[in-house]
Amino acid sequence: MSDIRNLLARAQESENKGEKAEAAEWLRKAATWYRDRQQLRRAAQMLRQARRVEGLTDENDEAVAEVREPEPDEIFGFGDDFEADVKRVLIEKRAPELADPALDAWCSFCCKPKEEVGQLVAGPAGAFICAACTEISGALRGALPHPEPSPRGRGDPSIELIALAHELPSQRRARERFMRLRPKLALVIGPSGSGKTAWIHSIAHAELQVIDATRALTQPLDEKRNVVLVVTAEIPPPALVLKGEHGDEPIHDTASLSAALPHLPAQVTSRIDAVHGFEAPHETALLELARHLADKRGLSITDEALAQVVSLVTRTKSGAHELVAVLARIPPGRYSASS
Repeated sequence: MSDIRNLLARAQESENKGEKAEAAEWLRKAATWYRDRQQLRRAAQMLRQARRVEGLTDENDEAVAEVREPEPDEIFGFGDDFEADVKRVLIEKRAPELADPALDAWCSFCCKPKEEVGQLVAGPAGAFICAACTEISGALRGALPHPEPSPRGRGDPSIELIALAHELPSQRRARERFMRLRPKLALVIGPSGSGKTAWIHSIAHAELQVIDATRALTQPLDEKRNVVLVVTAEIPPPALVLKGEHGDEPIHDTASLSAALPHLPAQVTSRIDAVHGFEAPHETALLELARHLADKRGLSITDEALAQVVSLVTRTKSGAHELVAVLARIPPGRYSASS
């Protein structure tokens, strides 16, 4: 867990226990963390959250004069420029907004980094939420019922997929095949760390029902929506491989799918009209992903050092998951390979 995630987790834990003063102290430390990285807006949000925990919330969004602002050297020690930025942020209207893509942020609900879940929405108190968690939250509250959808099928032009900022080969192939097939019931299958989760989140904006079917079919299929079944397992060998204009096309018959997925009802397996296999990424693909993630995190790291990181990651069975976790533990700075 990165330093800032640890600070915010401690603040939340303290607040849940009713230890308000301790929670506020952790939030102030989080503000310092953001301040030191010139993320003044996020730092100001942390200060505001600390005040809320202490019961010093604003009475009026348009006037903060009633809220006592600490002297620059009294508590925060941020200096006049920062204090002015705090006041500016406090008088802004409290409302969600798209998160700054340059932030090293993660969803506050599923705790997955933006590299996995895509664009985040930021709340005024410093929380973030991804598209999938927004949909789940709305369904749990009953506040965001799905509009009555028209039946989906092949050739539906309304489904559009947006490419991830950096795609692994299997993610790119799945996106291209998904748009050509436009399946009614798709199977996404591959081992942990193969890029399934990030790809699923990249298509979460579409009108799709996504079901984790790794161990069992946990909910009925929505007949009015396109459905994606996600299974964490090795890809079953294809029954046939055809040569096509887009390259090799693996074909899975119902018998091989039923043998690989015995826990799924036969009537469901027989209806699968697209199989998107996600292989464990090889070292070259992981190295390209490592370059992309390092650049996003502000790491100046040589290819030799990244190769050492990738070599470390490939010893595990978590692939891209482990790569994201390892790079998140490296503080911003310059790095070269160890001897």
